Amino acid sequence: MTVGLRWLRVSLALVAVGLLTALAPLGPLAAQDTTATRDTTPLSPPPGHFHVGLTINHWGLSFGNAPRVTGIRLNVEDAGLERVNGVNVTLWKPREPLTGTVNGLAVGIVAPGAADLNGVQVGLVGVEAERHLRWLSVGGLGVVSRRAIEGITVGGLGVVAEGAIHGVALGGLGVVAEREMRGLVFAGLGAVTQRDLSGLAVAGLGAVAEGNVRGLVVGGLGAVSQGRLTGVGIGGLALVAERGIDGVGLGGLATVTTGDIHGLAVGGLAVVSGRTITGISIAGYRVEATHLAGLSLAALTVTTRDLEGLSLSAYNRVRGPQRGLAIGLYNSAEELKGVQIGILNRAKNNCAPFKLLPLLNIHL
Repeated sequence: MTVGLRWLRVSLALVAVGLLTALAPLGPLAAQDTTATRDTTPLSPPPGHFHVGLTINHWGLSFGNAPRVTGIRLNVEDAGLERVNGVNVTLWKPREPLTGTVNGLAVGIVAPGAADLNGVQVGLVGVEAERHLRWLSVGGLGVVSRRAIEGITVGGLGVVAEGAIHGVALGGLGVVAEREMRGLVFAGLGAVTQRDLSGLAVAGLGAVAEGNVRGLVVGGLGAVSQGRLTGVGIGGLALVAERGIDGVGLGGLATVTTGDIHGLAVGGLAVVSGRTITGISIAGYRVEATHLAGLSLAALTVTTRDLEGLSLSAYNRVRGPQRGLAIGLYNSAEELKGVQIGILNRAKNNCAPFKLLPLLNIHL
């Protein structure tokens, strides 16, 4: 792999680190506060549950920090919440540790929060859950879950899950999951997952998966999979799939993998595979693979150890057996078993004077 392509991969890795750093205040800071609170909770008195309610057996309208309400609950700051079925409206963010469950509508002037939020959650600043967020969550700055997010999630700056994200996630800055992403993901800057990505992911700067990618992934700067890409991958600068590509790979400058490629691979400058390319590979400068089977088209050079199929380039270099057809200005093969067509054609396994011939060469 050339120095330029290595630089591309390093740049895309830095993108992932930058995204995690930029979004860190939405998640880990809250986790630090939680740790501190949990350490001191046993020494603190239990939260008070002063409230005034027009309720019968917890059914009705409640004002204050009632632990259980089925109906409408209005409170300044939640603490020691157990369960709300209906509507929960708060002024401030809840005290740590986050407890209880809200089923229905949770609205916070600052940030509604609980251990589990199921239904519709809306926060002027953000939405926070200790365990799970489900259905529809909208946060002015961000939406954070220390475990999973399911459903439709919108964060003005970002959406962060320390677990998985399943559903539709939209982040003005980024969408980050420490486990898998599954569904539709749209991020203004970047989408990052530490596991597999399945579905559709579109990011203005970069889309990065530390596992496999299945579906369609688009990154304005680049799209990166440290596993295998199955589907379509598009990177404005580069597409990188560590373990291979099954489907279509499009890179503005390069499409790169250390594995094999089955399908269509296009790179503005280069298409590089550490193993086999089976299908169609097109590059503005260079196509390189251990084994080429199918159609390979490059403006300057096609380089391989084993050629089957058709290679079109100014310079076709086969460092092993050539079983197919090479068309170019200069063609060279260690062991020609096919046909070379060009201005000058070299077959090292031919006897003199047939090693180097103009126009046409075959094994003699």
